[in-house]
Amino acid sequence: MTLDKDQDLKALFHDPHIPDADLTGQVMKKLYAERNKKERFFVKYKVGVLVAMGMLLTVSSGFAAVKYGVLKNEQGQAVYEVKPLNSAPPQPKYSEEDTRRIGMSRDLAEELLPDGSAAIFYIVPNNPNKQTDTRFKPFVFNDVSALRAKMAGMPIKILDRLEGNYQFQDAKVFFNPMNEVNPPAPDEKAATAEKLRKQAEESGKDYAMMPIELSDDLLHMRAVYKQGNDEVAVTVIKSKDTFTAYVDEKIDFRQEKITVKGVEMLYTQYLDKDGKDGQKNITWNNGGEYTYQIDEFSEMSKEELIKIAEAYLNQN
Repeated sequence: MTLDKDQDLKALFHDPHIPDADLTGQVMKKLYAERNKKERFFVKYKVGVLVAMGMLLTVSSGFAAVKYGVLKNEQGQAVYEVKPLNSAPPQPKYSEEDTRRIGMSRDLAEELLPDGSAAIFYIVPNNPNKQTDTRFKPFVFNDVSALRAKMAGMPIKILDRLEGNYQFQDAKVFFNPMNEVNPPAPDEKAATAEKLRKQAEESGKDYAMMPIELSDDLLHMRAVYKQGNDEVAVTVIKSKDTFTAYVDEKIDFRQEKITVKGVEMLYTQYLDKDGKDGQKNITWNNGGEYTYQIDEFSEMSKEELIKIAEAYLNQN
């Protein structure tokens, strides 16, 4: 089982029924997110992950209002879709022992792992099946130049600042652990578990861990820009297959399908309990593996949000 503990990510991809979210490998296909005040979509990973950023410029004069939108590529294939939560596949169920084991490995990873690292954990208590948990943390950047250097070679645009004088604040970048990119054979995995079990026994501890490398296989990046107390988040997620966002039926929102510089996108406006306008985002796919989303947390207008997105469409 591969797990990651990060508060920002849990806000994006957190299932309230399990103690933590599995974020890599096959588990991505079962991942959902409860979006709270800032992120309110329930999200499912297919072969990638997603959450997106936006576009801009000349929006078509007429827009199509949709309840649950879908974005398609030039071949007519869906690359991003929104569906009601009640249509989502059943979530995996965890036993009480699994819940306790997962929680312990989560807490240990939070305490012991530095940023941008991964490890395989073996937890002694509540582990009758001798399972291991892979945990990892994102790289954290406070300097945009360092972030740009880390992402070199990827077709992802990283800006120093956004329209409206929003300055780069920080970013977190998540990569797949190597054992998810190149999964070990069952006997090799069992041997690792036994090795770690013996280490824990010899040390007298109730756990053991083995560091592993992170690959260069991007899961997602989230960059935050601020102007005073106002915030804009730009998220880029690598997603080879259709990305499905499941929205809780209790969440009130409006969506518009708009075209910006020839690019189809979804503009989402959340409504508060009184039916008043709340936070907004714009989502689109770059025609390839990357889906983008810009989320605003500063009560900006639709036009202002589109203007921010415009810079990501410009070639220079």
